[in-house]
This record gives sequence, structure tokens and C-alpha cells, in this order.
Amino acid sequence: MSYLALLIAVVCETFLPDGLFTRARDWVDRFNQELEINLEALGAPGYTHLQWLVPMLIWILGVYFLYQVLWTISPLAAGFLSVFLLLYGLRFRHFAVVFTNAQLFLNQGDFFRARELLLTWMKEYDGSEPVVHRPGELVFHAIYHGTERALRQYFSLFFWFLVLPGPMGLVVYMMAHWSVIRERDVWQAQAFAHERPTMQEAWESNKLKAAISPRFVLFAMEWLPARLLALTVGLVAQLDDAALAWRTAKNHSRFSNRAPLTAVFFTAVGLVGGTAFDPASKAASEGQLLSEENQVQALQQFRQLIFKCAVVWLLATLVFAILGWLPSSML
Repeated sequence: MSYLALLIAVVCETFLPDGLFTRARDWVDRFNQELEINLEALGAPGYTHLQWLVPMLIWILGVYFLYQVLWTISPLAAGFLSVFLLLYGLRFRHFAVVFTNAQLFLNQGDFFRARELLLTWMKEYDGSEPVVHRPGELVFHAIYHGTERALRQYFSLFFWFLVLPGPMGLVVYMMAHWSVIRERDVWQAQAFAHERPTMQEAWESNKLKAAISPRFVLFAMEWLPARLLALTVGLVAQLDDAALAWRTAKNHSRFSNRAPLTAVFFTAVGLVGGTAFDPASKAASEGQLLSEENQVQALQQFRQLIFKCAVVWLLATLVFAILGWLPSSML
């Protein structure tokens, strides 16, 4: 049942307009903010790192109760809820449209329209506004951001929906992701004079507090999906180069799934070496010096690589469903 719901959601998401859930996402964001409890205002500043758990618990309990009620009425109704939640979370069509249009603009020599499209896409996701002057820089930043979005808006959703029965894994992951974004936005809104501490710095400062922070929870939930995605990239591209790129980048970033995964993708598309997981790195600068033909080709290869990985995951989960290795694996 879980695979059937996933397949229906993937097919429907391909044809439905991307803006269909825009209002729903805005409403959920406002609703989650209303659910937050300001522990600092209540006189418990030492527990403010726990307030992100309240919206998550409410959503988990609410969706679990609704799923059980619908399952009692009809398994099809419960399956419809799973499909709806998957459609809400998946953004593969949006990803594909942006990269396809950017590639077309670059092929036509229209760098400025491609830059406007991709910079708007990046800002919408994490508020970043990189300074881009050349096509090489644009392609680098597009793949750098595209890797994280592919992991968080597609492959991790796949994984957690199939690992836990019903849509519970999906809800937990999406709420952890929302909490990380919310934490970042609050930090930026409060205009701290110093830079936001990294996960490594937070871990060294207070291990217990860091372990129950949304960033660490999301890191833990993406630990296995990121490695499975890197393995998939290696299988459809070059496994030895992918493994070398992963190990090289991982040595520099203990608490990061994005860094080594980005290095794997860069290596797979032949843009720069495996150390290129940082936009400010030397390898990034070297990558900007490639010819325009190679830059556009790298963007095209990245889009095709994501598509191939998605197909491999769908085929693999089909095999697992047939063998009965998935929760609720009845087809």
C-alpha cells in the first residue's frame, strides 16, 4: 500500500501545477508559528531549545489520529491521506522546471534570465543571495543548492515515508525540516551581531542541547538517505570517484550530509574535483573557468542524474514492496 501511494503521488506531482500547494504551505507555516510556545517569555529560558518540539508533537498526534480514523473507515481513505501529504512535500516538478528553463536560457546565451530564475529559486528556499557575475558561478551555485533541495524535497521524503508505516515518517521529517528553517529565520530576524554557530561548535559547547536541536535531528534523519543517494550516484556514474569525493569532503565536515553529497554530484558531472563542497573554495573558483559549453553540459548532466537516481529508487522500492520488505508493503 505504501509503494502504491508513493507511485500515485509521484505521477500526480509530475502533472499538477507547482503553485497548487503554495497557499497550503503558507497556512501551515503560520499555523506552526502559532503552535510555538515562547518558553523564554514564560520564565524558562534554559529550555528554549525544546520549544520546536511542540508543533512537531501536535502534528504527529493529529495525523496519527486522523490516519487511524480513516483506516477504520476505509484503507483507501487512509491511502488518500498519504498521497495528499506526499504531494504537499514533494517538489520534484518545481526542481525539474527550474533547471530545464535555466539550461535553455544558457543555451540561448541569455545569462541574465538564467541568473534571475536561479537566484529567485535559491532565495525562496533559504534566503541566500549569492553574488554571481559569470555563468560558471551560476552553474556552481545551482548544483550546490540543487543537491540539498533534491535530498530534502524528494529523496529523504521517499525514504521516511517507506521506512515508517503510514505517513508518520513523512510528518516527522517535514516538521524537523520546517523547524530548521524556522530556527534560521528567527536567528536572522533577531539580527545577531555574530555568525550563527555551526553544528560542530554547538556540539562542543553542549552535547545534550545540540543532540536535541532541530539541526542535529535533521542531520540524523538525513544520514542514511544521503549515503544511499551518494551510492546511487556512484552506481549510475562512477563509483570509485564518488567514494573518493565523499571521503575527501567528509573529512572536512563532520556534521554535514550536504558537503560530501555535493562533492559527489560535482565529481559525477565533471565540473570540479571532489573537494568542491563550499562555494568559497578554491575548487569552486577553478570550476568557474570552464568553457560555457562544459558549464551548460554540467547543469544538464546534474538534472539528468537526479532523474536517473529517482528512477533507480522507484525501481528498488518496487522490488522491496514485492518482497514484502516495506511497512504495509501490500501492492
